[in-house]
Amino acid sequence: MKWQFGPYRVEGLIARGGMGEIMRAYDTRHDRVVALKLLAANLAADDEFRDRFKREAHAAGRLREPHVIPIHAYGEIDGRLYLDMRLVEGGDVGSLLGANGPMRPADAVAILEQVAQALDAAHAEGLVHRDVKPSNILVAENGFAYLVDFGIAASLRASGNLTSTGYAVGTLAYMAPERFEDGPVDHRADVYSLACVLYQCLTGAKPFAGDTAASLINAHLNHQPPLPSAARGDLPREFDHIVARGMAKNPADRYDSAGQLARAASQALTSVTAVPSEYAPVTAAPPRRRARWPYVAAGVGVLAVLAGSIAVASAMRTESGQAIPAETPPTADEPLDSVAPTSAGEEPAEATEAGADSETAPATPVQTKWCQTLTYEGEERGSGCFEAIGDHLFAHDTSKDGMWIQTVAETDYGRVAVCKDLNSMGDPVDCNFDMKESGRVHFKVELWDGKAKLGETPWSDFVPIGQ
Repeated sequence: MKWQFGPYRVEGLIARGGMGEIMRAYDTRHDRVVALKLLAANLAADDEFRDRFKREAHAAGRLREPHVIPIHAYGEIDGRLYLDMRLVEGGDVGSLLGANGPMRPADAVAILEQVAQALDAAHAEGLVHRDVKPSNILVAENGFAYLVDFGIAASLRASGNLTSTGYAVGTLAYMAPERFEDGPVDHRADVYSLACVLYQCLTGAKPFAGDTAASLINAHLNHQPPLPSAARGDLPREFDHIVARGMAKNPADRYDSAGQLARAASQALTSVTAVPSEYAPVTAAPPRRRARWPYVAAGVGVLAVLAGSIAVASAMRTESGQAIPAETPPTADEPLDSVAPTSAGEEPAEATEAGADSETAPATPVQTKWCQTLTYEGEERGSGCFEAIGDHLFAHDTSKDGMWIQTVAETDYGRVAVCKDLNSMGDPVDCNFDMKESGRVHFKVELWDGKAKLGETPWSDFVPIGQ
């Protein structure tokens, strides 16, 4: 049911929480659809909260970090405090975890890095978020993540954790131990919460599973941080150390910043820690399907584009579609790896063809990148590519007409990845999917108008992943 709130025509409920409700609304003054947060009536009656809300919403509105939801306006209408924010089409991390299960480590780190950028920017402005949790992280359809609810953040200059009415701002499952005590609270409380979020992204479960407020508070104050590898044995053990440090009871023992936590997690992706034998894959077993993460997996590489960094894609040239061989032999003009290394006094081995000797390494593939061009209504409309080195997908929309191009890749064991160029008319969008699993992949290029697919190329032949 639609209703009017000042200049806003409220169209429906998006979410409801302890702080109030978030509504989808049409701003009649500026002709745009927005997310309208209406603060709970009991908070509006607290004069201290009202003053703090206005002061800190103003401070949050000044943040210009890309991963912070822009606040268009804030104020009071008919005694109700409100925030007017950009509406993001997508889903929150909590809902996506519920629908898809735990993330791949690379996807979890991609989310973590973006949220850390938002937090570091806020901390530089003297703001502590105080409610970092999966449901406050929105992921747009292109994989870009936003941290929301900065309008109720606390100033680092504020002295307490509670309002005068005793209302605690935050969610118990992610609150740092010092939030329950009388001592000072600084930006490292957000680092603790972000480490809790990392644990949940990796395992699908909250760090502590208490059923009551008392049990959760006790766990944060007294229990050791949980080990991600204990819940999910295929994770690098480095994540155990990262979560443990991020959730240290003493703020001085934590990472100094959210960005430092994110960098440590990124480095853990390259871990070579051995997988325990009970989790080692059986050789004869087919590759295991993983839960698909349509938002994150489709946008891990897009993040760099949205941040303005597209050096790799800018050098790509559009190539016409062609049949893709399963294995590409070297050309006559390409030299083979013909000389073996020698020790002192030894003669170089004679040249041999790759494959003639079982111990000879095969020649480097000539072709590692394949492209297809989409034609629509007799005209070239866009292109897409797959690059095996680094596992990149590219999508290039070449006409600014409201439609958009996406490249869809599918492995021979069922994993699907998508790269979208939402009518950018710029350089090709580069999406890196880090598909380290063995197997092969084929791809096609699609043209979309809203929710309707207008055309597509045939699937390419299969090519090896990660040459």
